[in-house]
Amino acid sequence: MTLSKWAFTLFLCAGLSLPAASVRAAEKVVLAHALPALSASFAIASSLPTYLGYWKEEGLDVEVVTNRGAAAAVQLVIGGKADVTSANPGTAITAVQKGEDLVIFYTSLRGDIFGIALPEGSGLNEIKDLKGKTIGVSSFASGGTNYIRALLAQAGLKAGVDADVVEVGVGGRAAAALKSKQVQALSLWDEAYAKMETEGIKFTKVISDPRARYHLAGSMTTKRENLTKRRKMLVGMARGLAKAQLFQETNPEAAVRIHWKVYPQSAPRGGITDAAVKSESKVISVRRQIQSKNAFGTNRYGDVPKDKLEEFQEYLLTSGLVKQKMGIDRFYTDALISEVNRFDAAAVVQRAKSFTKP
Repeated sequence: MTLSKWAFTLFLCAGLSLPAASVRAAEKVVLAHALPALSASFAIASSLPTYLGYWKEEGLDVEVVTNRGAAAAVQLVIGGKADVTSANPGTAITAVQKGEDLVIFYTSLRGDIFGIALPEGSGLNEIKDLKGKTIGVSSFASGGTNYIRALLAQAGLKAGVDADVVEVGVGGRAAAALKSKQVQALSLWDEAYAKMETEGIKFTKVISDPRARYHLAGSMTTKRENLTKRRKMLVGMARGLAKAQLFQETNPEAAVRIHWKVYPQSAPRGGITDAAVKSESKVISVRRQIQSKNAFGTNRYGDVPKDKLEEFQEYLLTSGLVKQKMGIDRFYTDALISEVNRFDAAAVVQRAKSFTKP
């Protein structure tokens, strides 16, 4: 082989190897959740987009971390230790009022998940009946804590004075606190109550705050600068959630099995049985409506109409959770929503319908 032919062959070989060598590494992203443990109801922003590869398809390598409440999760974003948080947006809005430049760009739970649960046989029927009682919350940094304080205030009661509020965690710990009478009521959320009821704990009623009918949860929040500096990452994170929401809605039992595989510590101690999967799928289905594409009639995942945001902010004001009214654009944007919703929904549905056990 002549020198020129040898050089040309070497060039071709080098060129053929370029695509593999030039493949970009996945972008590292830290997603901070507001809960200390993730049950299957939170699979849409943890196990599903991870296991199904939705985030990987967007070029993202996502680390999911847990926290003791929304305040802790939001603080990680403020401090630069997390890129995005999924939490109750009231905390983020409060931080914006204190000068932090945060923005909500996607909301997966578009409806009120909170409420005060009054156990059967307790003799409690109204919020005013909680005077002199002890109420359990998952943590003092949780949205449920602010929720009970606002409801108590509306009934003329003050948390910590007329009624005690204590931390009881979630899951079995919260259930044990109720059974042992350590607390007489709970301020948690829909999925937690549905889970307790499958385990034999009955509630006379769950009292919601009528002012909070458009209370939001599962809101993806980031630093505003990321809207331009890391736009592709934010779109990819939210699109992964949207696909996961559709997958879970189509096949909730598959969603449960996937979550328990990714987070085995959340699976039943007695083992993963068909009966346990069916029971848990009913629990996560309590959010079917507020997680759906048409939760607000927009036929898009993740957005919140301005009038709904105005009413939500009014609730935060009247309940004392924020001190002053702001323009919606100060803390919210729907600039990414159209792009987030551009994906093959039929393919997601087909995959969910044909999915076998992981």
